[in-house]
Amino acid sequence: MSSAQFPINQPPSHPQAATRPAKPVKRPKRPDPADYPPLPPMLQLTGNTPIPPASEPLQYRAIGLILGKYVPSIEEFNQGTMLADDGAEIDAVILGRIMSLIKNHLDLAQSHLWVVYPRIRKEDNKLHAQIMGVWEPQLVIEPLDRSPESQEIESPANVSPIPTIENLEIPNSYFSIRGEVIYQSRETKEIFVKIRQAPKKKTEEERYFKIRLVGDLAEKLVGNFWDFDVVRVDNNLEIRSAKFVAPLRAKLPRKGGSKPLGDGDKRPYRNPLEPDDRGAVRSEASIPKPAPIKRSIQPKLDLPEI
Repeated sequence: MSSAQFPINQPPSHPQAATRPAKPVKRPKRPDPADYPPLPPMLQLTGNTPIPPASEPLQYRAIGLILGKYVPSIEEFNQGTMLADDGAEIDAVILGRIMSLIKNHLDLAQSHLWVVYPRIRKEDNKLHAQIMGVWEPQLVIEPLDRSPESQEIESPANVSPIPTIENLEIPNSYFSIRGEVIYQSRETKEIFVKIRQAPKKKTEEERYFKIRLVGDLAEKLVGNFWDFDVVRVDNNLEIRSAKFVAPLRAKLPRKGGSKPLGDGDKRPYRNPLEPDDRGAVRSEASIPKPAPIKRSIQPKLDLPEI
């Protein structure tokens, strides 16, 4: 029997399987910061505190408290060191609007609760404080009318207690940081927040600075506006709680630009001497001349001699 009747090394034939449509691939849902598990509760700020609550949902700010003594330098009174009661030494400057208050009404030998704007030095990422106020609610100014009639009307029961940090339940190293997160590192536990500053004059450009926070949060923070409750530990600002406010960065357009032309799509011809959509007319000198076409020379044929 010949091998043509029984082919060798040929796999057995199977009926062609019916083609089925491919199942759509389910892509994982992009995490929404609003779906993150809740973090520890934020500190409830009221109007009768050294740091009031935010006036707007997207209010940028960086403000905090430092309990300690201010030691001015020998050269300049407005430049010195803040000796915190916990032993930390923080470089500090005094803003001009409270210079007379500190010189004339405060005893620098005692500790005070300073309201400061935090800054971070680029050289070593250490904390730098700009003193913008002092919280001294016990310094009550006596009223001008001290007549006996007014003293009889006033009673100790109607006088509200003096607010202090103890009864307000605010840590004396508390900071409120609100802004856009521009960097996050899980390895170094660093988070940088961008704080925008409104220009003082209409002619000035908007400025911003960065604040370095220490903390390890599992959420993706970059590109979103967050509200942080922060506590100063030595020269670092450590996160105690955080709250997502709103996304800031929009989605970037995909690469490739506009839709490419298809087989049947053709661009309309436009005479370069005619005005375009903007009304501009191109001169003949500005129109590039076509490159000369090299013509091939036919080879010379050798005819046979007769």
